[in-house]
Amino acid sequence: MIRILIVDDHIAVALGTKLILEKEKDFQVIALNSGKATLALLKEKKFDIFMFDLKMPEMNGHDLAKKVIELNPEAKIIIYTGYEIEPYFNSLFDSGVLGFISKTDSEEQIIKIIRSLLTNDVIIPINLLKQLREVDNRFQLEKRSANPLNAKEMNILEQVALGKTNIEIADLLFQSTRTVEYQLTNIFKKLNVESRKKALERAKELNIISIIE
Repeated sequence: MIRILIVDDHIAVALGTKLILEKEKDFQVIALNSGKATLALLKEKKFDIFMFDLKMPEMNGHDLAKKVIELNPEAKIIIYTGYEIEPYFNSLFDSGVLGFISKTDSEEQIIKIIRSLLTNDVIIPINLLKQLREVDNRFQLEKRSANPLNAKEMNILEQVALGKTNIEIADLLFQSTRTVEYQLTNIFKKLNVESRKKALERAKELNIISIIE
């Protein structure tokens, strides 16, 4: 049997996914709603595949993945989320996450990704591939333009343009608030401004951002 653990703070979603997966006769699935419960269960049971929601209170999917990999470096972890993965892709991949599933994917796609991971093949959904391609294109354009900001700073500035607070940006990017504040200070220096509003105005003048509050 292929043992799968689903962790999602919305237990109804976790149980719904469990029902889908258990249509496969060789899948044995357990659903939990917190990272704390997951770590407790891992003292008693082993699993072949882990599916973690990205956004969860107390312990998000990224932090949970890191803790599970500390316990078992060979763990096969999939991030299963309704959010865009692109802002987190590098940090998740560096942490050891091997697969990504959108909650909008079909049953067939979800099962295919799980089975592919079991044979050490990694499938990146087309929508994520497009997101990553857009980021690469933006990076290449940045190198050829007069944009003084690097990719990480651009990501933060875009979140500022969307009206996010420093705390919200820190949570979104899995960084400390102090780190975000430091990066914003660097952005202000590079753009020669002293406020968020002026930074966005300057970014628009440089044509490096189109989203303005």
